[in-house]
Formats: sequence, C-alpha cells, structure tokens
Amino acid sequence: MRQQNNGRRRQNRGSNRRNFNNANLNGNINKNTVIDSSGPDGRQRGSAAQLNEKYTSLASDASSSDDRILAESYLQFADHYYRLQKKIELNNENKEAKIKPELTSNSNNSSIEEIDENKKNTKTPSRRKRGFHIREAELSTLENNEESNEVKEIKNDKNENNDLLI
Repeated sequence: MRQQNNGRRRQNRGSNRRNFNNANLNGNINKNTVIDSSGPDGRQRGSAAQLNEKYTSLASDASSSDDRILAESYLQFADHYYRLQKKIELNNENKEAKIKPELTSNSNNSSIEEIDENKKNTKTPSRRKRGFHIREAELSTLENNEESNEVKEIKNDKNENNDLLI
C-alpha cells in the first residue's frame, strides 16, 4: 500500500529554476542577474558572462586532459550563456534606444527619422537577387573577355594578311 504525504510539500526537481527565454527578456533580466546552471559537473551559479567564462575554462581544462566529449559539452553550455549574454545586451540597447528619443526634442526626432529612412533605403537585396546580380556580373565579364579576344584575333588576322601582302 502506498504511503500518503500527510500534507508535506512534494519535492519537484528544478521547480525553483528560472526559465530565461525570450519572454523573460522584456526587462526581467539584466547583465547582473544571477543564474543557476545545472551543467554536467553539477550546479554553477553566476551571471551569464561569468557562466560563459567558467564553462569555457572548464572546456579548455577538459580538452587539455584529452576528454573531448566533456570538453564539447562544456563548450555547448558556454555557447548557450554567450548567446544569452548577447540577448541581454540587445535588450539593453533596445531599452536605451526607446528612452533616448523621448529625452530629445522634436528637431532631433526628425533627424532620427531621416536616418531610419536611409537605413530602409540601404537595405540589402534578398539572397536570390544578390546571387542573380553576381551571376550577371560574371557573365558580363566573360562577354567582355570574349569580345576583347575576338578583337585581338581580328587584329592578328589583319597583321597576318598585311604580312602576306608584303
């Protein structure tokens, strides 16, 4: 027969772990936020930058002791925290960009709008169009080379004909 809890709280593994995904980057996390990481060697604690550095150093230690699998595991964790760190930085930049226009006057806002319009106009074409333009450029250079070769051949033919006449 199964025993009852008698009102005791059930222990869930990882129940107090925070999930730092895109939804939580709306302002709930910053570069100093302490994160609990349960990596391959146990629990690590620190900011995203600290965890990235820690796992990178652990990976180099594992690599130097010829444990490639553990080193790759550490590198994957380091990559995760590197990406998280970059998301936090982008989030902070977006916050600053939102605050900055509010502090400046309307005349400055018009110059910002002009810069935004210039960015829109200088948008890179799609990958397909870039490939098409590259192929066109290659074909035009080939055509130019062929034309120049034809011109050289005609000149050579004329020179040969002149030599024969003389």
